[in-house]
Amino acid sequence: AVVSTQSTGPNPKLFRLSKSEGPIETTAAARNLGIWFDSRMSMDEHISRTIRGCWVQLSNLWRIGNRLSRKMKIQLVHSLIHSRLDYGNALLKGASKRNVERLQKVQNSAVRFINNHKRRRGVTALRKELHFLPVAFRIDFKILLLTYKCVNGLAPPYLAEIIRSRTTGKKTLRKDSDKTLLTRNFSTKYRTTDAAYRVCGPKLWNTLPK
Repeated sequence: AVVSTQSTGPNPKLFRLSKSEGPIETTAAARNLGIWFDSRMSMDEHISRTIRGCWVQLSNLWRIGNRLSRKMKIQLVHSLIHSRLDYGNALLKGASKRNVERLQKVQNSAVRFINNHKRRRGVTALRKELHFLPVAFRIDFKILLLTYKCVNGLAPPYLAEIIRSRTTGKKTLRKDSDKTLLTRNFSTKYRTTDAAYRVCGPKLWNTLPK
């Protein structure tokens, strides 16, 4: 069981749960549906494990890269690298800048593999050519996709009930009369709260161009 009495801080306080068979031992991280949650909810453990898995796959791909066509390389990157980077990535909203950069380095290496380029060469133009969204944008895209499903009745009830269209009163601003906007929950000074779906979902949705 992972239980913390503090949402932030380098040394969160853990307390022990008990059941009829005896005490439940605490652990620094636990896995649920393929996602690793740590006691500080920083997603450090999940990100580190994701990166390690991606590097193993990329190392294997480089060994056979000269025998693969460019089209086959792109397909393998999608199936072996992007599938790992995208799995549960909506939970990475609010992750530290350092962790997002670590994930971006993995994608950059995958782009270099596709184009058979050395490490020092920039990949921004190559990534655009491949139509690969950067990692930070992939996280936002996943959240917006979930929000789209909530707005259009395609999401499960536990998510759909979080998203509400903005209601207009008698005295409202011109922007408040836009029915495509969602009710936005106010953010706080805590990064974990800003990363909550009920906060970041409507916030991202309302910033989309009309």
